[in-house]
This record gives sequence, structure tokens and C-alpha cells, in this order.
Amino acid sequence: MFENWRNLRNQLDFFIRSRVRFERDLPQDFEIPPYELAFQEELSQFFELLKVKAQLKPTQKDYVICDVGTKNFSLAPVLDQLFLDQNKNVKIHGIEIDAYRRLSNLYTRSDYARFFSRKAREAQYHPIDFLKFRESLDVVFLLNPFVSRAPLLAWGLPLDCLKPKEIIEHAYDLLKSKKGFMVLGTPSEEELEIASELAKEAGFRLGPVQVWEPSLKSQQKKSRFGRLCLLNS
Repeated sequence: MFENWRNLRNQLDFFIRSRVRFERDLPQDFEIPPYELAFQEELSQFFELLKVKAQLKPTQKDYVICDVGTKNFSLAPVLDQLFLDQNKNVKIHGIEIDAYRRLSNLYTRSDYARFFSRKAREAQYHPIDFLKFRESLDVVFLLNPFVSRAPLLAWGLPLDCLKPKEIIEHAYDLLKSKKGFMVLGTPSEEELEIASELAKEAGFRLGPVQVWEPSLKSQQKKSRFGRLCLLNS
């Protein structure tokens, strides 16, 4: 009963904020909050642990990548730096279905996304459902995908947004022409198992599981679980 009530409330809230959009730019002197800087650093460590750079092809100069469920696109400069370190050009797409969620300072995720996109060489934010995105990709970053009902509802989304199988299959379809790969990350081992099984069913070849452990100074207080999901060459 509670789940049904929460789903109805989320449906109404999501409908309203998706259509009532009062966008504004962050001020010129906006300083990135410490928690965002910590998040960026911790995800950079996570990508190093997963050896994402080692998957980049020596002969390939240009990459097109996508961060699915990017929220406010704060990873744009982190992803840009990851490819810049390997002397690669990269076009970054950030996809967020709930782009107009308003934060405590009354700016939206989309407002922040425009700010963070300017911190990368070439980055574009898309306030859409990932299933509507059509461009072929070299790398998909699928970090913290919703694979069960409770987390999705807790984040304010209605249950009809719960489509992990379709999202992972769509990622595979966008990657297959370029024989790219997917970076999968989750906040729990159980969620990684669910997402990994769906990735395997979609046709991915699964790399080893890696676990990022927080330090006493970390913003994230729990472990992160991840693996590379590869396509056959």
C-alpha cells in the first residue's frame, strides 16, 4: 500500500517538474561545493581502479561517450580529464531523465549541468530518457542504475521509469557498431549482481569485479562496486 502511494506521489511530482521549468544560469563566480569536488575525486579513483584508460585503443584518437543518469553532469570534467590524460579527444553526452529536479538553493540539475558542461572540452547535457538517445557510442558510463523498485522510489521517480533491462540492452546496441565498452558501477554488491546478469543477457562479456573502499575523509561512506562490460572484438 505504501509503495503504491509513493509511486502515485512520484508520478505527480515528476510530471509537474518535467513541465514547469524555470531555468537560470549559475553565477559567474560560483564555487563548486566541497561535496561535489569530493565526489569528482572519488569517481576518478573508481575509474582508475577499473582501469578504464587501459581499454582505450592506442590507434583511436576520437571518442564519443555517454554518462547515463548523470544527474547534474558534475562528472563532465572528470570524464574529460580521463581521456585528456591519454591524449584523446572526447565528446561527452550526459543523459538525465529527471533533469528539472530543483535543489535546496532552487537551481535545477539542468542549471548545474550547463555549468559543469563548460568545464569540459566538448560536453552536451540531454534532459531525456536514455532510451530515446540514438548516437553510436564508444563508451557508456552506467553508474548507479536503478535495478529494483525501492531505490527508484526513494529518489522520487515513478515505477514506469524502472527499465534496467531495456537500458542495458540499449547501451549494448549503441556500442556494438564501434565495439565499445560499458563502465558499470553500483552502490551495493546485490545491485551489481542484478545489473551484471542483465548485461550478460544483453551480450556483454563481464570483466572482474572491483570494489572501491572509502577512506575516513571520503564523501561516500559506503563501498562502490563496479566492473567493465566488454564487447567481443
